[in-house]
Amino acid sequence: MKLSIVFLFFAVSSICFAQTDSVFVEKADGTIIGYAVSAIREITFSGLPTSIREQELVQNVLSSFALHQNYPNPFNPTTTIQYDIPHTGEVTIAIYDIQGRLVRSLASLTQQAGTHTVVWDARNDGGVNVSSGNYFCRVDFNHSFLVRKLLLLK
Repeated sequence: MKLSIVFLFFAVSSICFAQTDSVFVEKADGTIIGYAVSAIREITFSGLPTSIREQELVQNVLSSFALHQNYPNPFNPTTTIQYDIPHTGEVTIAIYDIQGRLVRSLASLTQQAGTHTVVWDARNDGGVNVSSGNYFCRVDFNHSFLVRKLLLLK
């Protein structure tokens, strides 16, 4: 009788828990936190120290704000930058040189959810062609940003 109750408990528990979709995040200090997938968009990490691994795990769960590798890369004279945003919001796209100086502001606007593209013509904000080298594209959205390396060859 006792064995039947224990087995029934484990069977019912596994059925109940199998229906719960959860995400587990390992924090930098080694603790693991579980979040219900249905509530994942309600979680905010502002003001909390987070590790790079935790940020990557949360980003992978949401997987809706993305900056794809530009194409072609290396490029000359233009390259296309593609990115995805999960909901309507402010988007800022900028190109920086290897020393971190702003080269070109490509966009600063409100956009709808979805996949978007922008083309960079290898010119700075003054309209002058930039030299060959490594550049970085930064896309800011909803207090987050993503960066990709671009290579201009002439």
